[in-house]
Amino acid sequence: MRPIAGVSVGTAASWHFRAATAAFAAAAAVELAGQAVRGTPGAGPTAWLVLLATASWVMGLVWRERVGVFRAWLCLFWLTLASLLVMLLAARRGFLFGHLEFPGGEFSTMGGVPASVPLLWWLVVGGGFLVVEGFWGDSRAGVSAYTALVAALMASMILPVVGRLRDYWRWPATPAGAVFFGMPWVVLAAWFTLALVLALGLVMLGDNRSSAEARAHRQAWAPAAVLLVLTAICLGANLAAGLWLAVAFSGANAVLFGMVVVGYLRTHGIRG
Repeated sequence: MRPIAGVSVGTAASWHFRAATAAFAAAAAVELAGQAVRGTPGAGPTAWLVLLATASWVMGLVWRERVGVFRAWLCLFWLTLASLLVMLLAARRGFLFGHLEFPGGEFSTMGGVPASVPLLWWLVVGGGFLVVEGFWGDSRAGVSAYTALVAALMASMILPVVGRLRDYWRWPATPAGAVFFGMPWVVLAAWFTLALVLALGLVMLGDNRSSAEARAHRQAWAPAAVLLVLTAICLGANLAAGLWLAVAFSGANAVLFGMVVVGYLRTHGIRG
């Protein structure tokens, strides 16, 4: 095995990790440049989808090293398909999230739900799970609960961007006084609930705790770095719009993921 930046990847696949990281960095740079030029709209829906797709690529490689190729695909399908189903039910029946609309500003997939939605859940829950697991250890309930908390914290900065600022998501029937940046307050509870269920599924599908080698591959810094970049993008958009509460949540996420990255690099350094 050949270590690259602290993540062990097969020698034949080392280019894969480098390519994914470079593509994600480029997409993030384009999005940040779009914010600098256009403000809160950023670089547009195409750039947003590419950003999430490349981030998902990097996250998938980290999952592959933790649980192997087969289980990594299982975890990916579980998160994306389950979240897509829930969002379809929300759009059509108001299930869990209330009557959610997708105005069509993004590229769409089944039932009009944007392709970026399941990717976003993969990043928020799948990435948060890896970060939490690296510190909590072997407690299934603890990992699931803390993953859901991290997901809810991220939702507090992401939803204002995709909802109020870019009009990708919308809650049109929200009563006055019951809103958080254009969405019902209960959406955060719904986000936590769904994230908890998804995380419990990851615990079961990705459970290879009997493998000492797999336990050694738990790398919290790599997914934390991806989530830190997403945090920086949301922080920029919320700051430009003057959404100070969302800025505060963004800052909290930046501290959380930044501490994970800096702490790991101070301890282990970057090897390649």
